[in-house]
Amino acid sequence: MNGLRAWLDRTPMATLALALARDATGRTEPLEPLRPIRPASLRVGCRIGFWSLTAGAGTSTVAALVAHRSAAGGHAPLLIDLDRWTPSLALRAKLEIATVADALLRPGREAELVSRWCEIPFLAGAPGLHATFDPERIVELVERSAAGRAAVLDLGSGADALDAHVIGALDRLCVVTGTRAGQLQAAFCAQPLLRTLDVPIRLVTVCASDEDARRVASRLPWPLIAAIPFDPFLAKDDFAVRAPTTRAIDALIRACA
Repeated sequence: MNGLRAWLDRTPMATLALALARDATGRTEPLEPLRPIRPASLRVGCRIGFWSLTAGAGTSTVAALVAHRSAAGGHAPLLIDLDRWTPSLALRAKLEIATVADALLRPGREAELVSRWCEIPFLAGAPGLHATFDPERIVELVERSAAGRAAVLDLGSGADALDAHVIGALDRLCVVTGTRAGQLQAAFCAQPLLRTLDVPIRLVTVCASDEDARRVASRLPWPLIAAIPFDPFLAKDDFAVRAPTTRAIDALIRACA
């Protein structure tokens, strides 16, 4: 076996294999050994919300990644799109399904309207939800629909998404920010909006190296729980991500579990 390995190391196959491994892991030098990654999963009953003050920071993407990864770990949470203005997850999932608004019209039958996005129970957002948003009914909807499961809520963006009743039902609120100037400014401006909320708040950075994420977190009052690196696969909306992204999502889930 050692002789065969030495021979393979001298062939062009070694260079090709190294290039493929680097592409898969997102790393250059030094290349760390590939090792199996056990998916993390949210505990039953956990309620996590994802929010940003400005749109485009990656809130919906992170929420979907957390739900997908937790399902791979054996505990599929209910993913709910509560973005009041631009509920995009159903469009990204290419699903035409019942929405939050449909479920609100059928109290007691919410579970029947929950669809599936691969392995994830999913309740899509409703365009125009901002006009009829009833926070008490939304909380009841989440609790009935997610009975016996964790729940991952995409709260969307904007100050009006921080309804105190909904936020009060969460175990964690994760503020999502990218590294663009406008996204960072929005994270800094969000601080006064979040000071009065009675919920643990955590920070998630998107398209940021660990060093950049720590630098951002040092200027904000919330603990950093995940730095999701740049990942070209995320642009395809199929959530087939690289290994560093998977590790970052696992870290996020473990911090919230």
